[in-house]
Amino acid sequence: MKPPSIFNIFKKLNLNFFSNKTHMEKLIEKGVQIIDVNTTFIDETVSIEKGTVVFPSTYILGESKISTNCIIGPNSTISNSEISSNSSALYSIILDSKVGKNSNIGPYSYVRNNSFIEDNVEIGNFVEVKSSKIGSFTKSKHLSYLGDLVVENNVNLGAGFVSANFDGTSKNKSKIEKDSFIGSNSTLVSPLIVGKNTIIGAGSVVLRDVPEDTTVAGVPAKKIDQEGELDD
Repeated sequence: MKPPSIFNIFKKLNLNFFSNKTHMEKLIEKGVQIIDVNTTFIDETVSIEKGTVVFPSTYILGESKISTNCIIGPNSTISNSEISSNSSALYSIILDSKVGKNSNIGPYSYVRNNSFIEDNVEIGNFVEVKSSKIGSFTKSKHLSYLGDLVVENNVNLGAGFVSANFDGTSKNKSKIEKDSFIGSNSTLVSPLIVGKNTIIGAGSVVLRDVPEDTTVAGVPAKKIDQEGELDD
């Protein structure tokens, strides 16, 4: 089979370039602000609503849908994902996932594998979310891994939190119920459930279910009694 000529390769590249430019011009006419069309790529299959701003060096691909008044980029990739109104994705990658209203992703976040970020959520710098559901008003703002995890509403995940979801053979799921506080540098070894209104102390390693309205700390994590002492 004869390899394609250099001429044909450049012809195809030019067609893609002009097709992309044409689509972006239509989006601009619709009320989308694209800061630099020369460094931005938006597939023809992408839908973006008016009021959204797309910053340079951003790629929006596949069947992605961006709602009104969002901020996308700079230096972001959105593929086959939905982002609802008044949300942002800064210096981040979002693949095959959904982001709710008034949520902020980034900088330098990675959301993937059919994750669902609900409304009013903060996913901050160097946080990875994989195959997880993150409830409304939950915050994970620094250096964390949320894998195969269900987090309910109004949970605070401290810096350095890790859900240890892989046991060497298979992935395991965990759940953190609403109104819980998870301290910095703590680890949940899946599978387990953390009950609602729970506090997990910084640096803890949680190996088993934690009942609701409980405070635990330590390695391995143990319940703290009313005097502030660890139970045996």
